[in-house]
Amino acid sequence: MTYNNLLSKLPPHSELHYLSDADSEYQSIKHKFILFSYTTDMPETISALKSNNINYTIKTDSFDLDYILI
Repeated sequence: MTYNNLLSKLPPHSELHYLSDADSEYQSIKHKFILFSYTTDMPETISALKSNNINYTIKTDSFDLDYILI
């Protein structure tokens, strides 16, 4: 899935980032994109991901903040 295609399926004002641009703490071989909990509406975003059958993983960083890997 491309960046623009994925962004079009997310709630407005979601800040989607390429995982390659994120700090090493967030890196994952299985994922290409990241959404941080403080830049998106988590419940609405998770609902959008589920309704569009997009695989994702929710994790928590060293600051105890959630983020979504796609």
